[in-house]
Amino acid sequence: MVEAGRRLDEARFVAMTQRSFDREAPGFDAVLVRFQTSLGESVMRSGSRLRAILSPTTGLDHIDLEAARRHGVKVFHLRDQKKLLASVSATAELTIALMLALMRKLPQAAGSVLGDRWQTANFRGAEAAGKVLGIVGYGRLGRKVARTAHALGMKVHAYDIRRAAMPAFVTRCRTLPALLRKADVVSIHVPLNDETRGMIGRSELRRIKPGALLLNTARAAIVDQRAFLDALKSGQLGGAAVDVLEGEHTIGSAKHPLIAYARSHNNLLITPHIGGATEESIEKTDMNVLQRYLNWIGRNSHA
Repeated sequence: MVEAGRRLDEARFVAMTQRSFDREAPGFDAVLVRFQTSLGESVMRSGSRLRAILSPTTGLDHIDLEAARRHGVKVFHLRDQKKLLASVSATAELTIALMLALMRKLPQAAGSVLGDRWQTANFRGAEAAGKVLGIVGYGRLGRKVARTAHALGMKVHAYDIRRAAMPAFVTRCRTLPALLRKADVVSIHVPLNDETRGMIGRSELRRIKPGALLLNTARAAIVDQRAFLDALKSGQLGGAAVDVLEGEHTIGSAKHPLIAYARSHNNLLITPHIGGATEESIEKTDMNVLQRYLNWIGRNSHA
C-alpha cells in the first residue's frame, strides 16, 4: 500500500497484514485489492474516506458488495470486461500445468533430484492423451482449457447449466453426475454464487469415477472441503490439484487440514491462488481497473 498524502513518485511502499489494512484503508480515497485481502464494512463505515475499491478480478467474494452499495463505494472489477478477459489465459494455462504436474508427479520428481537422487521408477506417471477431461462450466476459462486439452489428445466432455454452445470436439453431458462418472480428470470452471456453492459435495464425490483427478482453479467453496479431504483419504479421488482453499485469509495463522494432508501425501498439489498471477495478466487487468477509475474521477470532478 502507498502511504496516504504522498505522490506516487515519492511514496513509501509498506507490506500490510489484514489487520493493518483494515486499520489504514479508511484513510484512503481508493484501494486496490486482490483475493488475499478481504474488504468488509468496517473500512467503509461512517467517517471513512473510501469511495472506490479496485479489484482486478472476476471473483468478488473477498468484498462485501452489499456494504459497498449501502455506503456509496464504487467497485471496479473485471466481470463485465469480456474483451479484456478473452485475452487473458493465465488461469487456463495454470489448470493445464497443474493437471500435468499431478499426472507426471513433477513436484516429487524435482524434489528427488534436489535430494541428490536420480531415479525414474518411483515417478512413473500417466499420459494426458486418451484420457477424458470433464469440464464443469463451459465459459471463458472452460473453453480455453478444452482447446488445450483437445490439442493434447484428450477426450473433452463438458457440463454447463446455461446450455452453452460447444464445438464438435466437446461431448456435452446433460447432467453433472453423467460427467463425473465418465471423466478421468474433472476440472472446475464455474463462478462462485448461490447456485454453485457446494456444487461438488459428498454425493457428487461418491459418483466420481474411482481414482479420478480433481482440479479446482475457481473457488474453494464450490467443493465441500471436508468431503473433498475424505475422498482423497479413501482413494475415491486418485489425486487433486487446487489453486484455492477456504479460509485463505487465515492461512499462516491457523492450521489448514488440506495443507496438513498435502505435507504427508503426494496426491494433493496446492498452489497459493496464483491462477491470474502472470506478468502479462496483472499488467492488463491492473491497468484496466486503474484507467476506468481515473475516467470515473475525471467525470465526477466535472460533474
